[in-house]
Parts: sequence; structure tokens; C-alpha cells
Amino acid sequence: MAGRDLRTLFSSNDRSIATDEAFTNRQAQWQAVTTGLAEHIRHVTRANFDVEDLEAPRRNILVLHGVGGIGKSTLSRKIEASLASSEHRPVQWGSPSHPEERTLPVRIDLARAAGVDFERVILTIRLAVAALGRPMPAFDLAAEAAHDFHLLLETVGSE
Repeated sequence: MAGRDLRTLFSSNDRSIATDEAFTNRQAQWQAVTTGLAEHIRHVTRANFDVEDLEAPRRNILVLHGVGGIGKSTLSRKIEASLASSEHRPVQWGSPSHPEERTLPVRIDLARAAGVDFERVILTIRLAVAALGRPMPAFDLAAEAAHDFHLLLETVGSE
């Protein structure tokens, strides 16, 4: 490809020209994610951890924010894929320090343009949890109650 300018490249039908995906300069973000996950796993596996204590602070959500076009969605998709399967992980990221089989990544894009509502968030989480292959009656009952409450609010609001 040496000696070719971009105009020639994009106007060419030369099938010998190949591309590779390059996802670079995100090692610090990956390290922050894996460190946070390792700490979260240590926290929830302690003997004094009470899963039913809903007032205890939780730190198991990753939020990316910033101006449009800087790669937030691309980074979150890459993190999700990398946590789900090591074959999708960029080589420069390395393996996470936590047990990978204990990770169930769920990516929900809450951008206004994504058109996400409460129901879609709950259903996305439930679908991901279904991959565990275990019944989740408490989750399903809570989701049903939330759905009924949401419908009640819509009914009252329309009167």
C-alpha cells in the first residue's frame, strides 16, 4: 500500500487491500473496570455481605459519559464483549484479575436516542439473567409488580 494516497485507496476495487480493527489507548479504562469488578466480587463474597440489605451502597454499575463521538458506546460494547468472552478482548488489555466465569455483563444504552424506558431496562436484565439457567421467581414477581405499578401510573395520568 506504500505510495498510495487516500483518494486512490477509496476509489480502488483492489481486493488485496485489507483492514484490521484497531482499538487502542483504552488500557486504563479496562484496568479500572477489572479492578472495580474484582473489588465488587470480594465485597459480595464476604461473610458479612447481606444481599437483602437494599440500603447498603452498591458499586456495580459502570457509567460512561461525555460529548458525542468520543467512543463511549464503542468502549462499552468492547468491554461487554471482552467480559463475556476472552476471544473478543483486545490483546493489549490482558486478562481480568477476577474469575471470568462469575461475570455476566449486561450493557444498557441509556442515551436519549436509544429510546430506553424502564420496561426495556428490566427486560434486558431479565433476559441476561436467564442465561444463568436458573429460575428467578423473586425477580419475576418484582418485575411484574413494577410493570403493574407503571400501568397504574399511566392510567391515573391519562384521567
